[in-house]
Amino acid sequence: MQRYDWSSLSVADRSRLLARPDQRSAPEVIAFVRRVFDEVSAEGEAALQRWSQKLDGREAFELELTSEVVDASRGRLAAADLAAIEFAVEQVRFYHEAIKPQPRRIEPSPGLRCTQLWKPIGTCGLYVPAGSAPLVSTLIMLAEPARVAGVPERVVATPPGPAGEPHPAMIAAAAACGLGRLFVIGGAQAIAALALGVFTPRADKIFGPGNAYVAEAKRYAAALPSGPAVDLPAGPSELMVIADRTADAAIVAADLLSQAEHDADAQVLLVSTSDELIAEVQAELTQQAAGLPRVDIVKASLAQARAIRVASLAEAVVVANQYAPEHLSVQTADAAALAAEINHAGAIFVGRFSAETFGDYVAGPSHVLPTDAAAKAYGGVTVASFMKSFTVQEIDADGARALASYAARLARLEGLEAHARSADIRLRAAEGATWLGEVARRRVGEVERNTRETAIRVRVDLDAPAPVRIATGVGFFDHMLEQVAHHGGISLSLTCEGDLHIDAHHTIEDCAIAFGQAMKQALGERKGIARFGFLLPMDETEAKVSLDLGGRAFLVFDGEFAAPLLGEYPTQMTAHVFRSIADALGATIHVSVDGENDHHKTEACFKAFGRALRQAVRIEGGDVPSTKGVIA
Repeated sequence: MQRYDWSSLSVADRSRLLARPDQRSAPEVIAFVRRVFDEVSAEGEAALQRWSQKLDGREAFELELTSEVVDASRGRLAAADLAAIEFAVEQVRFYHEAIKPQPRRIEPSPGLRCTQLWKPIGTCGLYVPAGSAPLVSTLIMLAEPARVAGVPERVVATPPGPAGEPHPAMIAAAAACGLGRLFVIGGAQAIAALALGVFTPRADKIFGPGNAYVAEAKRYAAALPSGPAVDLPAGPSELMVIADRTADAAIVAADLLSQAEHDADAQVLLVSTSDELIAEVQAELTQQAAGLPRVDIVKASLAQARAIRVASLAEAVVVANQYAPEHLSVQTADAAALAAEINHAGAIFVGRFSAETFGDYVAGPSHVLPTDAAAKAYGGVTVASFMKSFTVQEIDADGARALASYAARLARLEGLEAHARSADIRLRAAEGATWLGEVARRRVGEVERNTRETAIRVRVDLDAPAPVRIATGVGFFDHMLEQVAHHGGISLSLTCEGDLHIDAHHTIEDCAIAFGQAMKQALGERKGIARFGFLLPMDETEAKVSLDLGGRAFLVFDGEFAAPLLGEYPTQMTAHVFRSIADALGATIHVSVDGENDHHKTEACFKAFGRALRQAVRIEGGDVPSTKGVIA
């Protein structure tokens, strides 16, 4: 492992230090892949079998995973191996089920419903290398997300083992993933089969890593007219470790070696603020590598490994974001805080116990990740990689009237008159229409309230956390309303021009009324909301707020304040604020507060109200949350 000092390097030297080996396919690789594709395209299965015989040592074949085949393979494996396979399958399935995209129905404006639907691709081709060992984990990391996505046809291609058959572990894992067959075929010819639909079903999208020939075959396939999509750019495996003096050198070295043993081109980098740690890791690498079965591969990888000394952890973040590693391990005193600063990585492993090896096998997320700095633009394979989304737009007469003039104006701005007329004709044809089904309505309320003392403008958005802009002229009250918005998870803009020469009473009360009115407007018919909210919170103070958005206005306020003012804010106004909100919103609010500090007590009331509000406005379904079927 060669050592470099980042601070002493020029910009050009830094770029060279972080450069990967040239991953462009050699001319002979490109020519070979094209020849395979051309012959398979022209001759079909005969050419495919000829190449399989030449490169795999036998013709391609389809292996049906009958109960006899699966039982025989499982019988050749240790019980602990089978348990590990089944554990990994369950972990991966659970993770991807949890993150599977769900349909969303949105109402950007009245009369316009946009539904985003997610559907699985029809056929996915999963290439699983065998090489010197069966990559059982890769099969699981591809087949399970595809199963969770609901892909109707999962086509797995994998090279034959030394005996001409797939490894028993590959068969056991395929069966555990619910696969019914394997296509035993490897290399560029397997990708040609999947892309062209020769011997195997034609794939809409091809996934999986492989050698230079497989990588080039995927690139070539994707460039064909109507060719398949491919998952992501994948080259040699990469691991960067960011470590400070608190890191365990033995653990860091073990992680670096775990990637170095993949192949001679694997990239391993150590970025550290500590000269002592770098020296200790280098010693550990030598000691630990000596006993590895793949020591020759490890030594070849370590010959191009780099240890980069940085002046600070902030500089380490710069290095990591510039390199954009496939895997990034953060082993520092405050690893989580540093990880939050990383923008480009395939996967991040936080803290000394978060081994990248766990991510390779059993954590749950797929280990098929972007390499060669592709993490700046790509994410790793997930269940969504096996799906595609599209929208369904439904617009009624009211929506057409609201949208047509804007659409026509923009169309004419672009010189597209037919587009404009398509919008115009909707205005002439707009007749009443009805909507069926539930939608996610954008819950926004806007109120202008003008009295002799105040002029107030309020906008509330219950489905957005920002912006929050408050300007009532009463500084402490501004802060309290900000707390309601931030803790309520809502967007709130409220401005008030009022007469504050005598006192702040009218301003505070009128703002509370306007806020309640805007909330009432945003909630609309209140269908689908949780309705109830409860919270307790802060320091020596305990504030309890119970909230019912059922529509009945009622306030119970239990609390006393010793100080008459907090800045220009009269403490007696706190109860008035909640009463005004309850009346204007149509809500039952119970507030109870105890404590020693009036500032804390007041703030706790507003924070607790915000938290209770967050619970109460949450959408739980499409029903009215009342046993009577109405909220009143």
